[in-house]
Amino acid sequence: MIMSFSNWNELCMQLGKQFNIDIDLNGVLFLVGIRERGLTLQPFTKDEKMSLINLGSCTLYQEMGLVEKTGTDEEGWPVFRQKALAPSVPEERKNKVLQDCALRYFGKIL
Repeated sequence: MIMSFSNWNELCMQLGKQFNIDIDLNGVLFLVGIRERGLTLQPFTKDEKMSLINLGSCTLYQEMGLVEKTGTDEEGWPVFRQKALAPSVPEERKNKVLQDCALRYFGKIL
């Protein structure tokens, strides 16, 4: 299914429609994490969900050059290292940066 979107709200709407779930930033990060691990949408434990959201965040921050993948751990999870000390940024700005990165990420793969 080819999707096109021009802004954050369209991305959330189309992903929500495709997966039949309500989508917000954490939902998008969760989907990025699932894709990066090569998994499918299925029931996950709370800890697994948090790990997938974290993986989604790291994947998007990698696009900005803030982190780099250094390998994988014994369970096959990617390991990231912070490349540069990020300045203290308000949460709202971090969310906007992640939203912009998510638009670029899904623009490349869809």
